[in-house]
Amino acid sequence: MSEVLEFRSPCVGALKDIGLTGLPGVNVRERAPQIATIIARGPIGEFAQRLKEAFGVELTLGSKMSSGGGLILVATGPRAWLAVREGGDNLVNALRQGLGETAAITDQSSGYAVLRIAGPNARATFEKGLGVDLHPRAFQAGDAASTSCAHLNVVIWQIDDAPTYDVAVPRSFAAAFCHWLSESAAEFGLKVLV
Repeated sequence: MSEVLEFRSPCVGALKDIGLTGLPGVNVRERAPQIATIIARGPIGEFAQRLKEAFGVELTLGSKMSSGGGLILVATGPRAWLAVREGGDNLVNALRQGLGETAAITDQSSGYAVLRIAGPNARATFEKGLGVDLHPRAFQAGDAASTSCAHLNVVIWQIDDAPTYDVAVPRSFAAAFCHWLSESAAEFGLKVLV
């Protein structure tokens, strides 16, 4: 008899409402997207063309996120991205089929915890530990960074001007990041959304 393994969030027990006396200044929701790393091989133009044809994603170079057709590519370094998608068919298989030999692709779905963080005090919370300036003059919707937050490696990208951020944290450091987030957001009130 084979045992079926069930997904367990690395944030279980680590995220709780804290410091709420009124409206929360920071909201957090754990996401469970499919994730893969992509490293472009050969000419970047050929890779970008295959990406556009297969997924409708117009690649933006630099520290940016590119999106289309339900797929988000978040720049993590030169010629490297995190591909993030909610649901659908197997992401790695789709990427391998669509991009062919223009990219090296590795499944990272169980390697990261992804949190969506928003609210009027999200920036102020991140100021307490993030290695990137999130002021609107320096970091806007569509911008991305692979950096550190409270000495933990993270990938952060801004979704909109509200501001709303997605943060990918290596799974083994997710509980530590959640602890930092709870402590840093406590003065504003942290609400955990499901």
